[in-house]
Amino acid sequence: MVLTEKWPVCGRHEQAAAWLTIWTDLGRAPRTIDAYGRGLAEYLVMCEREGVDPVTANRAMSRFT
Repeated sequence: MVLTEKWPVCGRHEQAAAWLTIWTDLGRAPRTIDAYGRGLAEYLVMCEREGVDPVTANRAMSRFT
């Protein structure tokens, strides 16, 4: 499975795609990768919508805390 096909938003964020790939390469269970991918994709979409850098974001920057 190509992770960026399942979660296209991860393809726009190199570090996110790399992080998911590492967990996949470590042999984590498919459901674990799916849960991580869904959560990460949701976070990245929120960051894009709010105009926040996902790498430097903190609770003070989010309207959803």
